[in-house]
Amino acid sequence: MATTITLNPNDPSYHLATAQVHHLRSIFYDQLSQGKTKPLVLPSAFFGTLFLPLLYLSIPHKSRLWLYHARWLVAVAILYLDYQLLTTTSGSNIAIGYAVGLIACHGTVWGLTAVLFTRPQWDAARVAEDPKTGEYYWQFYPSKGTWWERMSWAQDLLLNFRCVGWNYAVSTIPSPPFPEAGMKGRQRVGMDKMPKVTQTGYYISSTTKEFVLDRLGHIVWSWLVIDIWTTFGRADPYIVLGPEYLHSSHYKINRVPMWLVGLGRSFLGITGVAAGLFYFHSIYQLINYCILGKGGLDVLGYPSLFGGFGTVADKGLGGFWGGRGFAAAGEGEAVPRLRVRSNGKRRRKKKPTRGKMVVTVLIAFFLSGLMHACGGLTSTSPTTRFWTPILFFVSQGVGVLVQGFVCECFRALINRTFSAKWRRVGNLVVVAVWLHFTGWGLVDDMSRAGIWLFEPVPFSPVRWLVKVLGYGNLLGGNNRNVWRLDEEYGPRWWWGPEGRWWESGFRF
Repeated sequence: MATTITLNPNDPSYHLATAQVHHLRSIFYDQLSQGKTKPLVLPSAFFGTLFLPLLYLSIPHKSRLWLYHARWLVAVAILYLDYQLLTTTSGSNIAIGYAVGLIACHGTVWGLTAVLFTRPQWDAARVAEDPKTGEYYWQFYPSKGTWWERMSWAQDLLLNFRCVGWNYAVSTIPSPPFPEAGMKGRQRVGMDKMPKVTQTGYYISSTTKEFVLDRLGHIVWSWLVIDIWTTFGRADPYIVLGPEYLHSSHYKINRVPMWLVGLGRSFLGITGVAAGLFYFHSIYQLINYCILGKGGLDVLGYPSLFGGFGTVADKGLGGFWGGRGFAAAGEGEAVPRLRVRSNGKRRRKKKPTRGKMVVTVLIAFFLSGLMHACGGLTSTSPTTRFWTPILFFVSQGVGVLVQGFVCECFRALINRTFSAKWRRVGNLVVVAVWLHFTGWGLVDDMSRAGIWLFEPVPFSPVRWLVKVLGYGNLLGGNNRNVWRLDEEYGPRWWWGPEGRWWESGFRF
């Protein structure tokens, strides 16, 4: 159990971020001792989000219609287990507490999609490599294969980020041509027709060396940005506590104009989120490729996290969320946008009506907002507000639709009045202004949840340099520590209480 430390704000050694970390941890351990919450434990926490849909999909049901109809019972069980996870689980580690809500919500959406709303055993196919010839082919559900082959196929279906290498991959990332309808036998994958860079700027590496160096570069710069961010950004009590910070003695930047403070907070929020995504995504891809195995597509199966910046300049908010933000979230939050047909192609031949497009976009953004709202719900902080992340993401959908509608209606006038250069500048301004005035919905709640107090990097070269220069005492509290991880980081064994052995496992 973590040690609870009470610090006096009038004490010279007082450090707000350190005090808040201990406060949030004490809340978790108090609730744990009272039986009101429990930690995130593997495997029990993933029964509904992963293991139940995995078990169901590993059993062939194309020739067992009764088993196919039983998917409704499986869906109810998924909802129940994920609801239990959402309402009973948190963590002493701030990031884990927040992640519980993301896992529960995403697991529900994606599990119901795979089990209830689509028919992957009929329609889905992944790129696989023939071990004898080394050729890539489209592998549909191996109903006549071994149990291990079916389990591997279903596991890849459920855990594949952005559905890379499947016939319903997110449309913005590089993918080979999908399998054709009606063809019998094994279909070869046209890897030679797979683009290295898409129109939205997503790219894949050509060689292992290029891939490793690219991801290591992302880790280095994002590590540095995160380190600078966590070292100095926590001087603002808004970052530590959210907008409801306690009293004026916590506020260290009174002399800065409030409009500039608002811009700075917007910049901090966007920078922190972007650097964190690059950092963890690059580590994930390197571990998956170099340690866990190359996978079916080799380096071609590891596209970049974001698309090109030019997409934002060309398309504004639509380019930002389609090319740089929203598509990175994966397929689970984009369920209304993509469906698999029996011929392995997306339903894109008929242009959707305007009304259907509006509903689709808003539902997709709402699901993303709901996922982040659930993250705040499972954090230990009592000040989070469920509705603000939802409002943020829905407002992004509204912004995408409004800008697209205005540009479509006044396209001729805009093209006559402004050159291509100024149209691109205008798009960038629209994105920056819209994010600034709506970003509080997400950043406020992440601050309330304490997510900015999480330590992503184990070692801080910036703090080391500050101490070498003789200014270490100015950092305050545990912000002076060069090694950032404490006893709350890393797994440990957890015994299920009151004889509930099935709740035992590795606690995160």
